[in-house]
Amino acid sequence: MTTNASLLTDPGKGKRFQVLAGAILVQLILGTVYGYSIFWEPLSSNIFPTVITEAQKATQLAAETLEQGAIVVADDAAVKVEIAKQQGILKYAFSICILSFATVMVIAGRVQDVQGPRVPAIIGGLLMGTGFIYAGLMSNAIVFYLAHALFAGVVTVLILMVFHTFLGHLGDESVIVRYAPMGIMTTCIVAGIMMGNQYVGKVAEMDQLLLLWGTIGFMAGAGIGFAYVCPIAALVKWFPEHKGLVSGVAVAGFGLGAYLFSQTWGALGYIGKQGIFPFFIMHGVVCIVAVTAGALLLSNPPSTAPVANKTILPDSTWQETLKDPAFYLLWLMFFSGAMAGLMVIGIIKVFAGEQLVAAAREAGRTLSAPETSALMLKGAAAVGLLAIFNAVGRVVWGFISDRIGRTPTFVAMFLLQAGIMFFLAGMKTEASLSIGAALVGFNFGGNFALFPSATADMFGAKNLGANYGWVFTSYGIAGVVGIAAGNFAKVLTGSYAAAFTLAAVLCLLSAGLAIILQVVHKNKG
Repeated sequence: MTTNASLLTDPGKGKRFQVLAGAILVQLILGTVYGYSIFWEPLSSNIFPTVITEAQKATQLAAETLEQGAIVVADDAAVKVEIAKQQGILKYAFSICILSFATVMVIAGRVQDVQGPRVPAIIGGLLMGTGFIYAGLMSNAIVFYLAHALFAGVVTVLILMVFHTFLGHLGDESVIVRYAPMGIMTTCIVAGIMMGNQYVGKVAEMDQLLLLWGTIGFMAGAGIGFAYVCPIAALVKWFPEHKGLVSGVAVAGFGLGAYLFSQTWGALGYIGKQGIFPFFIMHGVVCIVAVTAGALLLSNPPSTAPVANKTILPDSTWQETLKDPAFYLLWLMFFSGAMAGLMVIGIIKVFAGEQLVAAAREAGRTLSAPETSALMLKGAAAVGLLAIFNAVGRVVWGFISDRIGRTPTFVAMFLLQAGIMFFLAGMKTEASLSIGAALVGFNFGGNFALFPSATADMFGAKNLGANYGWVFTSYGIAGVVGIAAGNFAKVLTGSYAAAFTLAAVLCLLSAGLAIILQVVHKNKG
């Protein structure tokens, strides 16, 4: 048994806590992606024309103060609809960010396995920070061309990395494959120049939208994808006996980052005082400095020692992992859990407010506009609770899984999430909605502690970066499907109940898949 004294005197043992500190710092910055919702209102007012009513237009014409290019609609309700449409377009930046995050992590995981955690984490910080800095400088025309060139360059590099990953080993055997990288670069350069001459600087607000999608969307997402897996992969090697707990502690920083980001004394307050574009520049600098500092604290241990009394399976390459049926069971489980959580995260602010308003009207109250706004604002409190318990759940579920095993923990987490999703649509009090949001966040956070740990259990720690990168693609798809399912259910039925029920059924299915996965894992061992 390791004593406290030996822990303090052994340099290797002491260094693992340095790695843990670096992991938390990196994840804290990356987690700000979940705070993107604070961007849409200030961006809408800076990018799109002002929306006014017919009455306001008449008043401004009489005073000769009508803003050129203003969008004129019938009444205040139409103003809200138009602004919602504008913000909906902006929100594609978040969807692109999540997809980029999940997709690039497949490549970054392989880089991490070969180069160690520092290099890809630093690349991630640079990509994320540069994306925000470029977005903050969008008022300068030259930035559009520079951003366009950088974006084309990043796309080229990523295509070449994908090519090298899948076909690089054939370079000595095929002339076509050997010279394909030159063809890829030539194609991207020509396409980039033609697109730049055709579109950049010529389509008004569309320029800014494309820049946002390419910077805080694609580039920031790629940066998160590069850096995200590095702390997790390093920690499970330093703490092989506590994989669930240390994974949970590290990714708790990711959940906590969103909470800190969205407070009035944090990013939200800075935007209110300085504006959205100065904030983007400041945040970009913070991303580069903080992620790089955290990355420099990361390292792999000299060797990954086996855990006593445990069957050690051979480390699987990502190619072997993709041939294993256990991978697909794990992928489907992550998809279900992520879909349920992301669906609620995407709508919780509006959903909770609408539930409180509906309950007040059912009780016979006639609500004025200020009263309705106040109830909607109360619903927003659920967002903060979800974020806090998202972070807590990552630690708690990881800790539990180390004590009772992954399978019982998976089953308990999915059954609890299914129960909450079944009853969520019927919650109409501030207390019940707060508890519901907290539990959804608590269970959603557990996914990010349990799945990397389970991936390491089944496929080994050596190639965890690449293997977990493939598992994590389920998260990117779940983000799109979950948000779309919630919106579709709302439009079709006027309620989110159908989407919540679907998510509950999927969670029940995942609980069953967890048991099947345990059987498959035992047979494999």
